[in-house]
Amino acid sequence: MTSRFSVEDFDGSLRPARSVREIMRADGEAFVRWAYITMLGRQADADGLAFYLRRMSEGKTKVSILKQLKKSAEGRIYGANLPGLAIAIRRAMLKRAPVVGPVYLWLLNASDSKRLIAPAE
Repeated sequence: MTSRFSVEDFDGSLRPARSVREIMRADGEAFVRWAYITMLGRQADADGLAFYLRRMSEGKTKVSILKQLKKSAEGRIYGANLPGLAIAIRRAMLKRAPVVGPVYLWLLNASDSKRLIAPAE
């Protein structure tokens, strides 16, 4: 299992994330700072950092923040390609869909429980 890290572990010169899985290891301020570097190619400014930290405290997901940065005017110009982001966005949309969402979540939970009880080979 990969370790998680927070702003104390963040040195401010981090390279762009190589995948959604990698950037999801970060939390809070470290996540927002890394998202800026990955999706916009620059350090987070104070206003942007405060805005996205507030959004996270309101319950917005990391995927929604990555999506918002990517779809911003600056993000479209920068054109970051984060492997796994398109799939993560589709999965998030499926989870929220009125009819499909509950079925999708049930299927995810069912497949997870089968992995947990599957016999070791």
